[in-house]
Amino acid sequence: MASGLIDGSFWGLQGSEDLGGGNQAIFRLERGFSITTGADQNDHPYYMGFSNERYGTLTLGHQYDSIHDYLAAFTLTGGNGGTAFAHPFDNDNTNNSWLARNSVKYTSSSVDGLRFGGMYAFSQAGGQFAENRAYSIGANYGSGDFNAGAAWLHANGRGSTESGAYDPVTLPGANRNTFDASVQTQNTFGFGASQAFGPFTLAASWTRSLYSGVTDTETSLAARSIAFDNYEINGTWQASATLSVSGMYAYTKATRAHSNQGALQADYTMSKRTDTYIEAIYQSASAGAPVAINSIMPSSGSSQVLFATGIRHHF
Repeated sequence: MASGLIDGSFWGLQGSEDLGGGNQAIFRLERGFSITTGADQNDHPYYMGFSNERYGTLTLGHQYDSIHDYLAAFTLTGGNGGTAFAHPFDNDNTNNSWLARNSVKYTSSSVDGLRFGGMYAFSQAGGQFAENRAYSIGANYGSGDFNAGAAWLHANGRGSTESGAYDPVTLPGANRNTFDASVQTQNTFGFGASQAFGPFTLAASWTRSLYSGVTDTETSLAARSIAFDNYEINGTWQASATLSVSGMYAYTKATRAHSNQGALQADYTMSKRTDTYIEAIYQSASAGAPVAINSIMPSSGSSQVLFATGIRHHF
């Protein structure tokens, strides 16, 4: 039994206050939790800000970055696939595993189908302005049945302070193990596009993540730098008003290793608020690299398969 495999369970409030002249004060306060243990999970946004119909939105708080806002939708994990469909270790954050603390974000209004924006997350380290800070930019364009987007995220000193932008990141170690790491420099960027053909939508994406200045947070020992290239193609068929079927294939080329991942999912809507799903995910890796479907413990071998079914209720 698992909590929220397709989506994380959460509770929250959001609202707005009309200030006149096309201006609004807005807020969103959410908190994740495990329905199996009751444990608190800091995996949802909480922020406040101002919105203008013409000039866009400015928000401050604990927020998604530009990878989530402009690029993730072209991957299945960032669309209707959910948590387990992420690329290995969610190395590119397309499953929004990390949210930026202490962040200021601007999101433009749509101009002839074009949206753009950026985020800056402060370090809060005294006398070390760049220690565990982050910034990102992105853009998205949509015209009819075609959409495309691109984004870039940069972080300095990730995980080196508890009050900065990001927590440590999980990276592959030796002998199919993983470890939590602070990272001196992280750069993640990519682009994606989708095209709808009636009830079928085809999408593809490429992302690259580079981690350098890596240190094991438990032992404080230096580890080698690592880079990931993720290539994904996915499709979703809206078979009827109540049934959708999705599939994806992703190839990840990492430093000294590579992995393959394939997945299928069927989702059936029972009412306006409730749906049920069944899915299967397979992942394999080479060269002693760890195999770990997102949210699942690593396998001791070179492959891993997950079958899951669940129910989701919105209220």
